[in-house]
Amino acid sequence: MKKTCLRCFAFLAILTFSLEKAYSQRSDFFFDFVPSYKTNGYGINGNINYFHSTTDFFRASFVFASSKEQPVAGLEFPYDDYMLGLGYFTTLVTSPKKGFFMYLGGGPSLGYKYINRGETNFPFDAVDAESSFIYGGFATFELDFFLSDTFSIVLPITGFYHFNSYLNDTTLLLGGGIRYYLD
Repeated sequence: MKKTCLRCFAFLAILTFSLEKAYSQRSDFFFDFVPSYKTNGYGINGNINYFHSTTDFFRASFVFASSKEQPVAGLEFPYDDYMLGLGYFTTLVTSPKKGFFMYLGGGPSLGYKYINRGETNFPFDAVDAESSFIYGGFATFELDFFLSDTFSIVLPITGFYHFNSYLNDTTLLLGGGIRYYLD
């Protein structure tokens, strides 16, 4: 009887410590995956984030955006953007009791714009564009709503500006996705 009670107590202690660890403060690293809407297309963001302090974090962002350009009515051609952004974010508004945070950040961005499946012949003379590397910057405003200590819903608005892009120097992505915090 005494051994059974001791085993139950040990099991409860281990369970309590593991649950406490699982529901303790968030870790320094968190990841998010955000499908996005883009004019005449869509985008997908994958972000790796690291908290520098309690309010600021660094981000490495991997972005794919696909769209169609329509220079002349009735004619269109596809183009894709593959981008990498490195940024710094700070907290604008925080309400931990309600599980709500608002962030603003940005940084440099570089990538590759893949135009018309690599072909440079267009059935019209309105555009002179070819696939190339692009560089510039990005800015993001995002809302973060916590579901638990591990998961949250993130709603970002991200704007990119690329100086040397043949098509659409600016790109705006509106998204909504899931954020995961590591323990």
